[in-house]
Amino acid sequence: MNKIRINQLGYAPGLPKRAALLDQTSARLLDEAGQELRRFDGLRPWFDPASGDRVALIDLGRLAPGDYCLSAGEESRRIRVERRPYSALTGALVKGLYYQRCGCALEAAHAGPYAHAACHTAPAKLYENPEVELDASGGWHDAGDYGRYVSPAAVTVGHLLYAYRWFPKAFQDALNIPESGNGLPDVLNECRFELEWLLKMQREDGALYHKLTKKRFAPFIMPEEDKAQEYLLPPTHTATAGYAACAALASRAYRPFDAAFSARLLESAVRAWAWLEQNPRFIPYENPEDVKTGAYGDTNCLDEAFWAASELYASTGEARYLNALTALCPRVELSKFGWREVGGLGALCCLFELDGRLDKAFADGLQARFLLAADAALETARLSGYGTALSPDGYGGGSSLPILCNGMLLIAAWKRSGKAPYLDAALNQLDYLLGLNALDLSLVTGYGEKPFRFPHHRPSASDGVEAPVPGLVSGGPNARNNYPSTRERLPKGTYPAKSYLDETPSADTNEIAIYWNSPAVFVAACFDQLTRENG
Repeated sequence: MNKIRINQLGYAPGLPKRAALLDQTSARLLDEAGQELRRFDGLRPWFDPASGDRVALIDLGRLAPGDYCLSAGEESRRIRVERRPYSALTGALVKGLYYQRCGCALEAAHAGPYAHAACHTAPAKLYENPEVELDASGGWHDAGDYGRYVSPAAVTVGHLLYAYRWFPKAFQDALNIPESGNGLPDVLNECRFELEWLLKMQREDGALYHKLTKKRFAPFIMPEEDKAQEYLLPPTHTATAGYAACAALASRAYRPFDAAFSARLLESAVRAWAWLEQNPRFIPYENPEDVKTGAYGDTNCLDEAFWAASELYASTGEARYLNALTALCPRVELSKFGWREVGGLGALCCLFELDGRLDKAFADGLQARFLLAADAALETARLSGYGTALSPDGYGGGSSLPILCNGMLLIAAWKRSGKAPYLDAALNQLDYLLGLNALDLSLVTGYGEKPFRFPHHRPSASDGVEAPVPGLVSGGPNARNNYPSTRERLPKGTYPAKSYLDETPSADTNEIAIYWNSPAVFVAACFDQLTRENG
């Protein structure tokens, strides 16, 4: 591997431009003509416990758009500076979700070589009463498999809607999806495709079915070839509360464009909350013995309820939701944005959507807790050789998720405080995704000098196209709970940040998931908007 690690996609003129040098004490930055612009001498590489590398992290300084060369020892890397390096990436990460669409054909006009026929259009059966069949078609395939799960779907849409509300300029470009040009930003078009499916997952009493899957994962076949029976698994508190939050947020996002759809979403969110109130005893989800697809279980529903109460209060102004969010907030961690722990999304609602509408002492306390968590993420990034906001023991399954979610946390802290170190550290998490990491790989298919190529993703492995479906984020290194086959393939003593295989069978390190794409959209959109605003 090259001993120079960079953001392989490119850097922006007005933002920090970091590179990592392994076991190097000096480096030179050259312009396109080979003239030396800057020297870096006296570097002191230090041991990075996550990777085992000795790393010196440098800032390349102010550079105009153009091509440069960073040279260290016998090695060099091309550095690209562009005015808007993240625009195409942001769009590709959203369109990656289009390629996950279920229940419809992906036409060649929009999907190119990744086109395929309609899939999973047959009625689903209720698991508890298979004589009952329902139409639950639509939505996004959740990950590398063909299941659809409510809690991850709600969080994914939540990430995307906050990205749009905060960084709308990053979503001005059409993405060539079927709805492009209909007057709605394409990120909202894509979210609506998932929201229409979520509405189908709600029972008349307001509860949301937990998931829609087979009893077993499909083999590696194209989605239209997967004909096994699908089942609606029983409703859960976490699915219902997460949906209530997502739908209430979406009702505000779509209100300027489609008042009827907005009202439909809010009504369904209110019904979901009512079911939670009528069924206060939390029952965690567990797969039945004969169901082996992803469980997406959770140990409590407090954070989902906090997020739901916050969004419902923001959408309705009703005191019952204010009372609920105020009571729940002290019991919830406010810095998490993943599918299992969603308290951070509730915090975003309180800090920004409800700014000025909450009791000042309560709001000040919430903000103090939030910024304290951001400070911890900032310190974790500072202690990392690569500037990654993840501790060495944090590299579990889907390690890209906490890294990108800490990017979201740091961006929110910057927006709230105006302190540049938060924003700089958030950019480093995008750099990580794009190659500034211990693997020297971009973890986005199709983007960067050396993107990963073999995702655990059934369409990519089965479509006969050499390149994988573009715009998909890898789960990344996983040093915990690995498959035995992964442990056998990795050298003994492999460090956490290198516990990764770019191989299709490695679901534990190289699967894709919609809720890994969505925080990447949020982080990329932030910096895309900044570059658009700075010309």
